[in-house]
Formats: sequence, structure tokens, C-alpha cells
Amino acid sequence: MKNRIIVYLSILLIGVLTMSACSSSKNTTKIVGANKTAGQPSSGTSPEPPRNTQQPAATQPPKETAKEEVTRSESFYLTEGENPKSDVYKKHYHVVVGSFKSRDNAKGLQSSLNSEGNNTTVVVNENGMYRVILASFDEYLQARACINNIAGRFPDAWVLVNTN
Repeated sequence: MKNRIIVYLSILLIGVLTMSACSSSKNTTKIVGANKTAGQPSSGTSPEPPRNTQQPAATQPPKETAKEEVTRSESFYLTEGENPKSDVYKKHYHVVVGSFKSRDNAKGLQSSLNSEGNNTTVVVNENGMYRVILASFDEYLQARACINNIAGRFPDAWVLVNTN
């Protein structure tokens, strides 16, 4: 008798779970503009994200989004052995291609880049972070153009502004 009750309760529980799983289509949300191609403006307000729905796997790779511009202002000075006549103190915007806690790592990147014909400079900030500067510019847009040109090799390059 006890086994029959357990069997009936199990069947009832399975039935309830099956019925609730079948009703998931009632919880879908229509997304306005879902049939538009990426980049087209949608009309109206932003819809709420769908709830309790499974999204089909993407059939196309996502389009590349614009990289967020990074600009930091900090006080820094030249490391030992750097040319005091470098553009670092003459220019306002500096393109940083490497940032290290270790001076040796920064000097290693500098040596590698200089062997390729670059004229890099290593500076250190007030927190002891060593920055490898690839180029320095008078105008911000020049620095951004440089970053766009080197984005393939240095995707994390950013603009540094000296607050000294």
C-alpha cells in the first residue's frame, strides 16, 4: 500500500513538472525590431529582455563593436637611463603600449620595440607602475590616430596625460 502511494505521488509530480515545462511559451516576450539587421535604429523604447526563453544559437559571428577609448591622467617621471630631452615632457598626450609592476619587464618591451626602430620611453608613476610610451603628441586626436594604427599589435594601448 505504501509503495502504491509513492508511485501515485511520483506520477503526479512528473505530470505537474511536464505540464509546467510545456507552458513556457506563455512567458515569452516579443522583441520589437528583432527582425532588423544590426546597426539599424529601432523605433520606440527599448523592450525588456525576454524572460524564461531559450535563444537560438547565433548563426553569424557578432559584429565588432567600437573599442572604448581609454585616457588616464597621472603624474609620472622618467626612469633612470632615459633621455631627459625626450618628448615626454614636451608633449601632452602619450601612447602607452605596456604597463608593468616590474621595471625589468618594461625595459624588456622597450628594448624589443627599439630594436624594431621605435624610440620608446619608460616612465614610472606615483604608484610604481612602469609605462612604456611608444609615441608622444601635442594633440589628442594624433594620439588616438596612432592607437588606431597599432590596434592590431597593441589592442590595449591607451592615452596617458601627465599631470606634473
